[in-house]
Amino acid sequence: MEQQHLDHFSPKKKWYVYFIDFIMLFVAVTLGFLAENVRDQQTDKNREISYLKNVHEDLLVDINRFEFVMSSNNWRLLLLDSLHMEINKASPDLPSLYYYIRNLALRTTFESSHLGLDQIKASGGFRLIQNAKIIAGIQDYERMLSSTMKLEEVRERTLEQARFKMAVVFDASTLYQMTKNQILFKGEKILVRFKRPAYAAPFVVGDRETFNELINFINLGLNTNIQLNNRFNELKSIAKALDAAIMEEYGSQFVD
Repeated sequence: MEQQHLDHFSPKKKWYVYFIDFIMLFVAVTLGFLAENVRDQQTDKNREISYLKNVHEDLLVDINRFEFVMSSNNWRLLLLDSLHMEINKASPDLPSLYYYIRNLALRTTFESSHLGLDQIKASGGFRLIQNAKIIAGIQDYERMLSSTMKLEEVRERTLEQARFKMAVVFDASTLYQMTKNQILFKGEKILVRFKRPAYAAPFVVGDRETFNELINFINLGLNTNIQLNNRFNELKSIAKALDAAIMEEYGSQFVD
């Protein structure tokens, strides 16, 4: 029997059917693209909110640290006045000199809480932030923070010289007793690490020139505290303005 070909009996599609098929395919692809784009935008928005929430929390921590570091710097400046008053006495109290000098050779450094800003820089997150005021605030804060840390390094190098000179001047036994009885850091904020010794042996090197050099290293190092406090005040103002801009734009979207 002769085989009949079924395709001879298949009706051909009209041209407009192909056109409708094309339109439906085009719409499906376009909607898929738009949906993917919306998902990407929402993902970026969520990342932006998450990063800036971390920046907000970091700024609150930094502002509190500014206050403590400035208080510590001011306390050491007052202690420096007490040291000079003691030096100018007819008969300076030796235990007091050990106490003042040993504590003044220290410093309180500022350590920024940097998680949010580090996240933004590591992930190229600046492109996610649309608010120009926030971007400018972050840049100002980073620039001022960098220059302030360099100033702290200058102070540290000067006070390090004071500690080296102190090792020449101080009696080893007296310094050992002060070190042994020091107040250990246990997470709380402290200003005084070394207690006044009950008894102090005379300085090993007691000539005026060496002692004067030691005191000058301390003077120069602590003079930087005045400049640092001016910087910290500026940083605090920048931090508060930046945090206010973040909260205005994103505060209602932060989730605990």
